[in-house]
Amino acid sequence: VKTLIKNETASSQSIILKTLLIDPNSKDAGDNQTKVELSASSEKEVTQTINVSNPFLWSPETPNLYYARVQVIKDKQVVDVTKIRFGIRSIKFTAGNGFQLNGKTVKINGGCVHHDNGCLGAAAFDRAEERKMELLKDAGFNAVRTSHNPPSEAFLDACDKLGILVIDEVFDGWREAKNKYDYAMYFDQWCKRDVEAMVLRDRNHPSIIMWSTGNEIIERKEPEAVETAKMLASIIKKIDSTRPVTSAMTTWDKDWEMFDPLMAVHDVCGYNYELQRAAA
Repeated sequence: VKTLIKNETASSQSIILKTLLIDPNSKDAGDNQTKVELSASSEKEVTQTINVSNPFLWSPETPNLYYARVQVIKDKQVVDVTKIRFGIRSIKFTAGNGFQLNGKTVKINGGCVHHDNGCLGAAAFDRAEERKMELLKDAGFNAVRTSHNPPSEAFLDACDKLGILVIDEVFDGWREAKNKYDYAMYFDQWCKRDVEAMVLRDRNHPSIIMWSTGNEIIERKEPEAVETAKMLASIIKKIDSTRPVTSAMTTWDKDWEMFDPLMAVHDVCGYNYELQRAAA
């Protein structure tokens, strides 16, 4: 458990950082407390290791969720507390076995879900987000790609609770515009901060199995796209090295091989449409 603590006072502080894990049955699953010294106007990341015996694993069939309750204690008084939901599971992608969750191969059967909620428009009402996921789960989906931007927190909370795998996608495009006033206007200035914000906000969600950095980017045939893909992947890996990075590609006029240099800097290749061009 990594916790960033910030001392916003003008004097040094001595505190206790206490973390308690609570299992899906609301029972204690382990704890740790650490004494921390903070100089004035400083911050420190504290790493605590807590062993969980016989954990309840998260999966689409059994979406078991834990909580971490993190307390800052000063002079035996709790001065700050936060509660974070998470899940325990392992993920692995290989060419031979595909996607494996908790050591078992799982077929990903899902779809691309856009941010809007029908007649409600683009507003992310919590219940509307949850209902959308309930309908997809009932229809047999076990996965979604957030096309083509980070989803709301309510969306991801629903995926955690219902057991839906998520490819969390940050951009529809990079530097070359698809529409007159789209994100291409801001990419160079904002892409690093926006990627960091997405990964920092979302990394505790067990439902997320991949990060996607783009969707059918216009410049995907250009050598410069390879460098951009490397840059975006490196930003993600500095914050979260536990999940692979992908992006969605498509081709209309040539074979997939022209994307080999771009695909090579991703952990998992994303193919949109044109399956007849891919080897079976």
